[in-house]
Amino acid sequence: MAPTPPAGPREWPWIVIPVLVGAALRIGEALRHSGLTMDSPLYVRMAEALARGRAPALGPAHYGYSALVALAGALIPGREWPGRTVSLIASVALVGLVFRLARTRLSAPWAGLAAMLVALHPLLIVYGSTIMTEPTFLALIVAALLLLERRRFGVAGLAFGAGYLVRPEAAVIALGGLASGRVGLRGAAAMLLGIALLVVPYLGWMRIEHGTWEITPKVALLRPQFHSVREAEWRLADEAARAREPKSLAERLKWAAPSISANYLPLLREHLWLLVQAWSWPLVLLSLGGLLAWRGPVLTPLVLPFVFPLLAIPLDMRFMQSCLPTLALSAAGAGATMVARSPAHARAASGAALSLAVAGVIACWLGQAGRGALAFDDGPMPALRLAGAWLHAHDPSDALVMDRKAYVPFFAGMRHLQLPNDDYDSTVEFALASGARYLVLEEYASNLRPQMRRLVTDPEFQAQESRLRLVYFRRDEPRTGVAIFEFVQDSTAGTRP
Repeated sequence: MAPTPPAGPREWPWIVIPVLVGAALRIGEALRHSGLTMDSPLYVRMAEALARGRAPALGPAHYGYSALVALAGALIPGREWPGRTVSLIASVALVGLVFRLARTRLSAPWAGLAAMLVALHPLLIVYGSTIMTEPTFLALIVAALLLLERRRFGVAGLAFGAGYLVRPEAAVIALGGLASGRVGLRGAAAMLLGIALLVVPYLGWMRIEHGTWEITPKVALLRPQFHSVREAEWRLADEAARAREPKSLAERLKWAAPSISANYLPLLREHLWLLVQAWSWPLVLLSLGGLLAWRGPVLTPLVLPFVFPLLAIPLDMRFMQSCLPTLALSAAGAGATMVARSPAHARAASGAALSLAVAGVIACWLGQAGRGALAFDDGPMPALRLAGAWLHAHDPSDALVMDRKAYVPFFAGMRHLQLPNDDYDSTVEFALASGARYLVLEEYASNLRPQMRRLVTDPEFQAQESRLRLVYFRRDEPRTGVAIFEFVQDSTAGTRP
């Protein structure tokens, strides 16, 4: 399909309307949920460390998004809204970027359809206001693909490099762009130079901070596959096992290869099924019909579901977000192709494509993607926020808090220690040895740590426990109960339950 020249001022409604719709939906969603996931406190603490000029080596995450959050924090107060604002801006910008990318091949109305599909998709809406890396990553990658389509290879390399600083998947998409055959030798050299200008200093900085050469802090994801969710739950014995794991990338690949090869095809089916659920069958049919309208780097994000089974990551629909802009472009391309091939029946072809698109968006909202967007918060956030606020008022220090998830420690402004899935006494002794000051137990997560339940539900058991004392308990509605215990650090007497 030949590139479509700009249409001038008449094209503006086709971009402005999707952008405004996308912005309104994302702002509305931002006011409805907390914007927090299990990973969000990590990004905030990394941003705070960067703002203080300290190395935020706190976990397996790249630094790019947290650096943007730190910059936003200089203008926006609070611990939550700087990160949410970065995501909101990136997510709204994504709608416009998809339109501009579509306009390199399609007319303004069909480019508007691609942008509207992105504006209306539940996954992109709900994650568009979270403290998470996906919105920023998507905006940078689509910008890089747009620059490649416009043959601005050096600047595209810079955009890919910036994307890599946010999420390592950018390397896969960049390699796909180089291998597409559309770049040429000079273009590839310019693109690699642009990538190197950002990535090489970044890798050098990580070498200084972490003490070893690594292409990503997420190297721990290259390991034998977990066979169940329960197996992935952290136990104290895992620390010794992790210390024995191979350190280099080559050694880890050799160590994990048998498990990866045995589980690759079953996991690939699961990831592809998640992609179908995320995009819905009507949109999948439309996108498949439009793949021939596109060639080259624009299609490379669709490689990612084939990479995910190589890694020990959960089966989570949020990882499919990287494919959605490409699928939206393909869906719009299908409509344009249907009209181009049947000019005598253009109105009917347009109606069929739009009907599939509308049915697909409705199916997305009625399916798992929509249900996840409407029930996004992973826990009773108002109750967890109240508990965190009480804990901060009770103790404003940066104490260490043991909890299954990081929400109450985050709201308290304290550090988080993962609650292991071990027996009761081993867990308490580990907390004391680690210097934890508080233990948080939530009713909604009690089925994940049943060995700790008696501490809350059995008054006699609680009274006999000399190492912990209850300092906070609140339960306004079913499954919202939160209990906070303080460790008695100097307790050497008393009978264990």
